[in-house]
Amino acid sequence: MNENLRIHRTAKKTDLIILYSGGADSRLMIEFALLANKTPMCLLVDYGQLHKEELDVAKTQLKTLGILYREVAIKGLEVNSGLTGSGDKNMTGEVHEMHVPGRNSMFLSIAYSIAESLDIDTIWIGADWSDRLNVFPDCYQEYYVAFNEMLKHAGPKTIKVEAPLMGLSKETIMNILGSKGIKESDIYSGYGEL
Repeated sequence: MNENLRIHRTAKKTDLIILYSGGADSRLMIEFALLANKTPMCLLVDYGQLHKEELDVAKTQLKTLGILYREVAIKGLEVNSGLTGSGDKNMTGEVHEMHVPGRNSMFLSIAYSIAESLDIDTIWIGADWSDRLNVFPDCYQEYYVAFNEMLKHAGPKTIKVEAPLMGLSKETIMNILGSKGIKESDIYSGYGEL
């Protein structure tokens, strides 16, 4: 990235919060935000995930890119899932085995609080088509429509949640990242292969 452009961006007011994990989806959202001339701040959440290295990878990526971020920790959650607690995977077949109950609702509520306090009107989350195919209900378009409806009543200002990758498959996301020179080894996923 042109160094002058980076200096100009950091001088602008933050106008977007991106929920950031260091994985392919969140990394592509950074590229989209910069392409759209947005000045993002990323939110990293320590929710007791067993794959803590994702936070280190995410911080390293963001420092390299010169992107502002905040890290928030949720303590005492003690939810069992394929990613938290005992690591026991959900075997009901109703949701993906890695589904963490309430995770995106918690993340978006935290992001909303920060957005309202900083007068930011947009939050991005990296739900994509693969999440729907793999049965993560809090990644469905219907969920975000309902969440945005609820946010209309949550505070004094309209803040919207967008999922800019909603129609993209993981393969397409990886192809776009590759075209930007971002390799699979540059990102991290606690899910393994979906």
